[in-house]
Amino acid sequence: MTKEVLLHLLQEGECFHLEAKKAERDLPASIWESYSAFCNTDGGIILLGVSEDKKKNLSVTGIQDSSKLIQNFWNQINNKQKVSDNLLFNHQVYPFTIDDKEIIVIEVPRADRHYKPVFISDNLFSGTYRRNADGDYRCSREEVKAMLRDQADITADTTIAEKIDWKELDKDTIRRFRMRFRNMKPGHVWNTLDDVEFLLKTGALKRDRNTSGICTTLAGILMFGTEQLITEQFPNYFLDYREVEDENRWTDRVFSSSGDWSGNLFDFYFKIIDRLTSSVKVPFKLQNGLDRIDETSAHEALREALANALIHADYYGRRGVVVVKDKDKLVISNPGTLRITLDEALEGGVSDPRNTVLFKMFAMVNVGERTGSGLQNLRYVWKDMGLPEPRLVEKFSPDQIYIEIPFTNGDSFSLLESEDDFHKGMVRESPVSYRRVPDKVPDKVPDKVPDKVPDKVPDKVPDKVPDTLTDNQIRILELLSENNRLSMMELSEKVGISKRKILDNINKLRDQNLIQRLGDNRTGYWNVLIK
Repeated sequence: MTKEVLLHLLQEGECFHLEAKKAERDLPASIWESYSAFCNTDGGIILLGVSEDKKKNLSVTGIQDSSKLIQNFWNQINNKQKVSDNLLFNHQVYPFTIDDKEIIVIEVPRADRHYKPVFISDNLFSGTYRRNADGDYRCSREEVKAMLRDQADITADTTIAEKIDWKELDKDTIRRFRMRFRNMKPGHVWNTLDDVEFLLKTGALKRDRNTSGICTTLAGILMFGTEQLITEQFPNYFLDYREVEDENRWTDRVFSSSGDWSGNLFDFYFKIIDRLTSSVKVPFKLQNGLDRIDETSAHEALREALANALIHADYYGRRGVVVVKDKDKLVISNPGTLRITLDEALEGGVSDPRNTVLFKMFAMVNVGERTGSGLQNLRYVWKDMGLPEPRLVEKFSPDQIYIEIPFTNGDSFSLLESEDDFHKGMVRESPVSYRRVPDKVPDKVPDKVPDKVPDKVPDKVPDKVPDTLTDNQIRILELLSENNRLSMMELSEKVGISKRKILDNINKLRDQNLIQRLGDNRTGYWNVLIK
């Protein structure tokens, strides 16, 4: 790590990827909680010899004997009673001198899924931590179990569902799947098989080696089952597609528990895919000079994005697969975390599906057959179209992966749960924030980072509160007058309306020069221009 990067980290303060500890003479006990948290989340940096004051500013206090402290660190991290796994190499723990004071830098990597959870004090369930904003929290049993499931190389969807007869699967879905397979591959030898033999080839069914009986796999239930059958195995299973007109109304909706269709993955995909891609413009283009081409690379990329969400979802997770579309963007979310690093996901070429049988079955009908290139392809296509780059986000507690795909170049409110989550560092998105280095770095760490203040107050500020303001807008003014650092989420809770409505009202108050923002989204505050 260079001095410039380190100074920038100190200037930014503690965050999702940075933890500072005073540790003047000894290792603090909390260092192991932070180590576990960074390993189980997305990696990060621990700085020893750095203190944080009440205003969240960092200052270098120094280490008295860095070599002794480093040796003590290695002794403890290699003790299985202290930490379950040491994932560090020598070059990731080192002393650093700033302003004639020594500190210790510990670069903690994100653990490979085979090593998670990394826990402390020889206690799996009470000693497993994760990172949330600028602190560490103890994982719930549900989170620990999810990490344990992801350790296995044989994915969960291959598991046999006990006491489920394959005849309980939805026959119409099986017929539609076979019809599509036959149309895609008319000469394939599997087309001559009966349903049982065909489903055995797909992985939807398995032969019991002890009894030679036919058993249904979890993948078979997800792909060909009914909603009732699926929720018996996955109580939190839910599929939801919405076309949003505003935050409270939708013009079209398809969800798995509606009761008027099967509710399984195969039918969900083909019920919504045309709706999902209908916003993509198709230029007039002929193939061989005769037939119009109705498909573009954008259609293909969107199909891949939806398939990836269904294939990589953790169906034991609390949240279902949710697809929300409005005129400006599409947001696809699925339960579970990334099984590879975010950088690997963005670069493409690495595939580690959570449900390998589902992957195989979708690929059989030419859906999601690209290995590890779906997101990379989507980014390239959107760049060629001149649109903003799609955004991939990993969120924890509950574990979710979001991909937000813009349809326009205009700025609009995110359909993700809260923009404040990003500013507080509660989610992980690309690019990695702690790798951003400013063009110009100060020679030393400033005592206080100055707020970014506008040049002047707007010329026209009303003398009194306009009569046209709504009750909610007046309430927002009152709250910001009492506490000018309230976040959108806090305002939403106090006013009793959604975060999107809060943002709309904030923008209207700014347009009328009643409030202004001083500083950035993370450290700034609101200035109420009228009392």
